[in-house]
Amino acid sequence: MGLKKAMGILVFSTQAVIGYDYYIQTRAAGLNWGDLSATDYSTILQDRFTRARAAKEATSLAGLAAAGDGQSIWSEAAGYGKSLLSGGQQVADAQNNENAPQPVCIRRGNVADC
Repeated sequence: MGLKKAMGILVFSTQAVIGYDYYIQTRAAGLNWGDLSATDYSTILQDRFTRARAAKEATSLAGLAAAGDGQSIWSEAAGYGKSLLSGGQQVADAQNNENAPQPVCIRRGNVADC
């Protein structure tokens, strides 16, 4: 019984989403409700999926190019960690310069974030 209800909700929700998307695409084309044929709507969907795949491939190629430069995600994350852990040096530099405004530091455990 629960499976029938779940399947009914899933089918109804899918139809509602497709109907709303059809309505939005019809309005974007400047047509009235029902004027956009199923063939034209499927062409719009195929074009949308093609653009999404192209964008995904472009970002993956850009990620490969960045990784080829020797800069990986892990080294970038390590750079963030180094900047967070170097807060004590920033405080020492600011204390030596009397004209500089005092930084606001937040201490979390043994790390000062300035």
